[in-house]
Amino acid sequence: QNKEQNIAFINKLLSNTREGMQQKKGGKPADGAMLFISFSMPEQMILSLADEAAYIGIPVVLKGLVSGDFKQTLQKIAYLQKKAKKEGYRFEGLSIDPVWFEQFDITSVPAVVVTKRPLECEYQQMCKNQPFDVVFGNVSIKKSLEIIAEKGEEVPDTAKKILGGEND
Repeated sequence: QNKEQNIAFINKLLSNTREGMQQKKGGKPADGAMLFISFSMPEQMILSLADEAAYIGIPVVLKGLVSGDFKQTLQKIAYLQKKAKKEGYRFEGLSIDPVWFEQFDITSVPAVVVTKRPLECEYQQMCKNQPFDVVFGNVSIKKSLEIIAEKGEEVPDTAKKILGGEND
């Protein structure tokens, strides 16, 4: 693609995202498994983990924007999508949710969190005492889920359920 096509693509993404943000009042509640990453991670690690997350069906979560700039963030995402396609990886997008980083005390990445949101927790709010287990480090998502399923203190059954359904 040429520069004009890339600019048109980014502007369309910006427009669609703004419209979506106006229509929705917040994103999804934290429930199930999530992969936390940062653009400071090596690109190949991001692509590999994002591919595995897509296979298992879990969201990939960023804390914030590249240099606090929405356009730069979309450019980085578009670049990674293009690279993923070229190299045969699935890259189904990212969520930006600093609340989830705070909720689960994510201070280093990559991290895999497994959680079960209690029914009494309000939608789009941090939920005090929400049970979760986390694995930090350069470990496959499947291995992280297996560790939580075997040694998790809060939600090992949720990890087992995710592992059991990953090929659905």
